[in-house]
Amino acid sequence: MKKFLGILVLGLVWCNTSFAVSLESILEKANLYTVVINNSIEKPFIEDGYGGSGTGFLVDKKKGLIITNAHVSGHSPAFNEINFKNQEPIPAKQVYIDAELDLAILKIDPALIPAEAIEGKMECSFNYKQGANTVAFGHPYGRNFTITRGIISGIDYAKLAGFEAIQTDTPINPGNSGGPFIDIATGLIIGISSFGLEDTEGLNFALPSHHVCKVLSLFQEGKDPSPLNFNVLFASDDRLREHLLVSTVLDNSSRLKISDNIVEANGIKVTNPTALSTATRGNNKVELVVLRNGKKININTQLKTKGSLTKRRGLVLSNALISNKLSSNYSGISEQIFNSQKHLVVQSVEAGVASGKLRSRDIIMYVDGKEIKDLDDLHAYLINKKQAEFFLRRASYFNDEFVFYDRYEKVKIEDLKFLEFDK
Repeated sequence: MKKFLGILVLGLVWCNTSFAVSLESILEKANLYTVVINNSIEKPFIEDGYGGSGTGFLVDKKKGLIITNAHVSGHSPAFNEINFKNQEPIPAKQVYIDAELDLAILKIDPALIPAEAIEGKMECSFNYKQGANTVAFGHPYGRNFTITRGIISGIDYAKLAGFEAIQTDTPINPGNSGGPFIDIATGLIIGISSFGLEDTEGLNFALPSHHVCKVLSLFQEGKDPSPLNFNVLFASDDRLREHLLVSTVLDNSSRLKISDNIVEANGIKVTNPTALSTATRGNNKVELVVLRNGKKININTQLKTKGSLTKRRGLVLSNALISNKLSSNYSGISEQIFNSQKHLVVQSVEAGVASGKLRSRDIIMYVDGKEIKDLDDLHAYLINKKQAEFFLRRASYFNDEFVFYDRYEKVKIEDLKFLEFDK
């Protein structure tokens, strides 16, 4: 019996030592592919502030590609810099920002990448297990190149985030966003650390690498990796974990109908919008299997892509930024409720002549009594104007309900120009 206990203790010591060596090896590599990201934004769209910081990781050394969250890189034209560990800052360009996932790809000059830097390896199959031991590597609260540790709590479509997510009790703090979320057993990156819910304990979320791999692969091939526009909104049944029942059809030419339940896309079973997007990216022709009135039917259709948010434009006038959506990363339902007529919207206002007159989230109903819904048309109308009268609509939350009210403001027109991402 004593001999057996001795062998058991020796075995446990060996396992713990092996585990420690394995974890140390994982962290040694993570220190070589993980980067710090800092940015500043001069004129932000609604989704952004004026700057921030987070984490990213190198995935293509030859091309200089860095993966991170979109909320780290910015959804707006931004000046980004990255730092490898103990290295000087390197300028980084936003080359892809996803319209659905909290995902961005940055590009740096490959010649400036340190020789010792390596590529982070992602798990590209959906090989994640509930209960698996995990670490998040990054820069929480400025504690650069450090880890937090936990397990996978579950994997489900997170309606709050708008994408399928790995839920974890691994702490994901401010500064971790965009960093590698790693499976200790394999050492592979199984997700991008995205966010934690405030005032909760152990409710943190990461974007599964399975979806990231598809986007990255298409981008590296020179193809448009953005999601297709199905022109519908979906309802969810959380008990059944089904999220693809069509609740609204936004385009009369769509072959989908209300109450259709999409169950398969291009030969792949799907249960939520993220899975649907991943299954159909990179090919405009889509083969769907839909449950309609209790029967399975096949629908073949051709759709347009939503495009990278690096294609978006804004119009700057009198220190205010105007664009064509209330927000790019709010749910389609929010856009449908608050801006169903697709009016132009004030995104942000800096100090200047428009301050106190135009405000972020103002919906522009009319300009001098004219309904103008296109940025180029607005630019053409204002180009020779010294002043214009804006009719504005705004939603406020009062007594547990949304209240809409209209107002008008006369605004001097100065410094009229377009805002775009670098080509």
